[in-house]
Amino acid sequence: MHVEMRYLHTFRVVCEAGSLRAAAGVLHRTEQAVSYQLRKLEEALGMPVFQRGSGRLIPNAAGERLLVFCQEMGRDWEKLYEEIHASAPVAPLRISAVSGFGRYQLLPLFRDGPLADIPIRMRYPTAEDVVRHVESGACDLGFVHRMDTHARLSHTPVGAEEIVLIASPHLASSFALDAASLRDAGYVSYDESDYVFATWFTQVLGMNMTGLNTVAHFEELEEVLDWVAAGRGVSIVPAACMAEHEARGEVVALRTPKTRCRNTIYAVLNSDHHHAAIERTLQAVRECASF
Repeated sequence: MHVEMRYLHTFRVVCEAGSLRAAAGVLHRTEQAVSYQLRKLEEALGMPVFQRGSGRLIPNAAGERLLVFCQEMGRDWEKLYEEIHASAPVAPLRISAVSGFGRYQLLPLFRDGPLADIPIRMRYPTAEDVVRHVESGACDLGFVHRMDTHARLSHTPVGAEEIVLIASPHLASSFALDAASLRDAGYVSYDESDYVFATWFTQVLGMNMTGLNTVAHFEELEEVLDWVAAGRGVSIVPAACMAEHEARGEVVALRTPKTRCRNTIYAVLNSDHHHAAIERTLQAVRECASF
């Protein structure tokens, strides 16, 4: 004996709706189509499942047992569906973030923080590449330290970072945060440093300074910190990235008493791409990034 599942579904709907017309509306089919499926069900079973002669379609004894079976099967299917989805592997959240924020503030949230259960794929390109990754769908979520106008993407403020000028303890002991000293200093630059430097000078000094003396340039902030710790120049970096070096006494953050430089962090989102962990990630960033 073979009974098609759609016939059992139709039978259950008819029993619960009480008539062919009501069931047809639920199933989005004609009454004739519903009647046909009921007839095929009874043919497969070799017996009727409804009481004949009444105005309503009321299941007979065999129909009552069949209805219980259909209802239990529906509950079993819902339970199975939930179990399958609960045990299914979660697709990694693909993130593209500028290095300073991504490595030192964002990554710890996933490594041993509130987002540790979310699988991720993390990359640290330039701000321009972050935008390109989110736009193309190569990444689900991006983080940048400046807001750019984009026709397809949204830039949502989610946090902030402090930017500081750092020097070795030896250099820091005689370094002054005035225009003359800052202009004469040798700077260790890195990818994205033009924007970071300009932001710091504008907020702390009240003006941007161009034509700086660059003594070295690196892609990654780790090399910048090592170079500064060796007394080979000063740099301006996100405070989070130099915290461990400062704690070890390798570098010193130079701050003015009245002005601290703070820069907004923006989440880059593409409404065409979705991931279940995005909102949870943004909430964690808002709570931990001191916005």
